[in-house]
Amino acid sequence: MRDFEKVFKDMDDVFKEMDKVFKQMDKVMETAQDFSGNIVRKLELGPWKPWFAWRPVNTVSGKRVWWTTIYRRTINTYVDHEDWTRYEYGNLFDVLKSTEK
Repeated sequence: MRDFEKVFKDMDDVFKEMDKVFKQMDKVMETAQDFSGNIVRKLELGPWKPWFAWRPVNTVSGKRVWWTTIYRRTINTYVDHEDWTRYEYGNLFDVLKSTEK
């Protein structure tokens, strides 16, 4: 049983590092500017779709969940002719809150 606990702890550490990398990517995208000083950034939000969280993920509300069915949507960010796709996770309440806007 201890081997599984170590594997899950290691996986949790890896996902925390991935979260740090995504946050750094967001900072880079916020500072991307064109020659006139305008920030060149375009976001395209995909629809929310049910997804089974087979690995630990952080929801929009900050809750860490896994091994359950939640909702996921893609976020495509276009900066200077390059694009990055990342995902945003949430429960039903997060989905309803985002559709109110």
